[in-house]
Amino acid sequence: MPLIQQSRFALRASTWLALFLMCLGAGVMAYPYLYALGGSLKTRQEFASDRQAIIPPRYQPARVYARLVQGRRDPEQERQLREWPPQRNYVDAVVYGRIDRFLGNSFIYAVVVTSVSLFFNILAAYAFARMRFPGRDFLFGTLLTTMMIPAAVLLVPQFLVIRSLGLVDHPLGVVLPGFAGAFGIFLLRQFFLNIPGDLESAAFIDGCSRWGILWKILVPLSRPALITLGLFTFMGAWNSFEWPLVVLSNESLYPLTVGLSLFRDQNTQDWPRVLAASIMGSFPLILLFYVAQRFLVGGISLSGMKAQ
Repeated sequence: MPLIQQSRFALRASTWLALFLMCLGAGVMAYPYLYALGGSLKTRQEFASDRQAIIPPRYQPARVYARLVQGRRDPEQERQLREWPPQRNYVDAVVYGRIDRFLGNSFIYAVVVTSVSLFFNILAAYAFARMRFPGRDFLFGTLLTTMMIPAAVLLVPQFLVIRSLGLVDHPLGVVLPGFAGAFGIFLLRQFFLNIPGDLESAAFIDGCSRWGILWKILVPLSRPALITLGLFTFMGAWNSFEWPLVVLSNESLYPLTVGLSLFRDQNTQDWPRVLAASIMGSFPLILLFYVAQRFLVGGISLSGMKAQ
């Protein structure tokens, strides 16, 4: 076989191998969600009789095809659909588990944390990227070292601070520790360094202040990084579990993660309801990621292209 043909064959083989591995990885990642989605449509009897099946017996493709396409009536299937419609477990999760209240709390906490942290991270990142002051590099290095500290180590000091402020069992005590972070400052600083300094110099000549340069030039040009950081911050606040569990005791203030844990402990024998509540809790993040995914690669790659 000629050398050119061998290289083409090797290229095609590597391409197919990479495609197979990506599909395999996607299947492994999607299986838990599909399992939870299928389990949320089952009755307790169906889930107990066959926990491994993803598709409930009532919705097997052959039975659905026979009913919808061929017009065959199955009295037992119709009875099961009347007694246990697809939305039954989701309605029960809202009625008995108050999942809607927990969803609302998590949404409020995540939106507040994301908005405020973006504001403070922008200000700090601009100071580290564009302004010169004594000890700037030392402070930035110290800030980066905090990224290596495990979150569990900071749990007790944060609680002591929140307690001294009188914010225990208060919504502000849940969101206050997330108002700024080293990762967000680092990400935005790296992105600001990629923006040409000539734009800032031209704005200075035209009489624009630093505040105007930040919000009229740098922030609009940093939209991919801001969306990426906002998505990561929103996901972190949405999935937070340990801190709300420590600082809150009022169940009406619980976020979704703590509420799901409470609902699971109260329904240890009713996994379809628990899975339905989990699907409801994960859907906002999936929708948010789908909307913002085209900005993720650009925001992360451009933020790491240049170092000071």
